[in-house]
Amino acid sequence: MNEEEWIARFIEPRSNPDNPLCGPGDDAALLQGPAGTAAVITVDSLVSGQHFRPEWLHAWHPPEILARRLLRGSLSDISAMGGIASGVLLSLESEELPGFFSERFWQGIDEELATHSLILLGGNLTRCSGGLSLHATVVGHVDPDRSWRRDSAQPGDRIGVTGHPGKAAQALDHLQRGSAVADQDPWRFPASRQRFVTKLNPMLQRNACAIDLSDGLGLDLLRVCKSSQVCAEIDLNRLVSVEGAPTLKQVVSGGEDYELLLVIDPGEAERVEQVAKETGTPFRWIGSVKPMSDQPQIHWHDAGRALADLPEEKGWDPFRQV
Repeated sequence: MNEEEWIARFIEPRSNPDNPLCGPGDDAALLQGPAGTAAVITVDSLVSGQHFRPEWLHAWHPPEILARRLLRGSLSDISAMGGIASGVLLSLESEELPGFFSERFWQGIDEELATHSLILLGGNLTRCSGGLSLHATVVGHVDPDRSWRRDSAQPGDRIGVTGHPGKAAQALDHLQRGSAVADQDPWRFPASRQRFVTKLNPMLQRNACAIDLSDGLGLDLLRVCKSSQVCAEIDLNRLVSVEGAPTLKQVVSGGEDYELLLVIDPGEAERVEQVAKETGTPFRWIGSVKPMSDQPQIHWHDAGRALADLPEEKGWDPFRQV
C-alpha cells in the first residue's frame, strides 16, 4: 500500500465536507472556537523503544491500544488546563503501510473521536526505519479567566487526585511479567477526565491549580510546588492501603497514569466531591499545601508516619542518565 492509497482508505472517509472550517484535505486546518474563549493546544507522542516495545505490539499492545493511549495522553494535558478538546492532528511514522496503522488502529481512533466529540483535522504521514512514532496534537478551548495553571497553589489549599495513581505502573509491571491484569487495566486503558473537568470548571469560585500525572505523582507534584513556590504535605495511606494497591514506589514515581492532580481552595472541596460523584470519577484528598521555608519540597507520610528518601524526583525522564 502506498501513501495515496492509505489516505484514500483511512483519511478521506474521515473528512468533513459539510464544514469548510475543518480538515483534513488541505494544507492546514481551520477550527473555530466559541466566542470569547482561548485556544488550548498540546502535543504528545508514542515512540517505539521509549513508550512501548515492538514485541508488545504482537502480544498485549494491539493497534487500537496505540490509538487510545496516544489520544488520551494529549487529552489529559487539555483537561489539566480546565479546557475542552475539540480537534486533533495526527503525525504518524511507519516502515510500511498500512502496518499497525490499519483498520484496528482507525477503529480505536474513531471510538476516541466519538467519545470526546473530537474532529480529525489532518496531520502528516512519513516513512521511517526502525519502528513506529505517533504524535497527536490536540486543540481545544477554555475561557481565559477559567484556565487552570500549575503556579496558583496557596498555603492551606487541599491536594487531591483523580483515579488511582500508581495503578498504571503496576499494570505495566504485571503485563511485562505475564501476570494476570484487569480487562481494562489503567496502563492500556487510561481514563479520560474530560467529563469531570467540563462539569467542575464552571462551578469553582476560584480556579483550580492542576497538573496531569504523566511522569509520576512525586515529580509532577514537585513541579507544582516549584511553580507556585510552596511545599506540600502528602499522606499516601489512601493510595497504598487497600488490597491490591500499587507499591509506594509505583505511586510516587511510576508515571503514565494520565490522571489529574488538583490543588483546591478548601471552601471548594464539597463542589469537587459532588462533581466527582456525579461523573463517576474516583477522587481522593491526599494532602495540603504548606508555606515554603527554604525551597519547594514534598513531605511524605503514610498514615501519619513520616517517610524519608522517597524517589519523588525519579519519575519519567527519557534523558536522565541511568
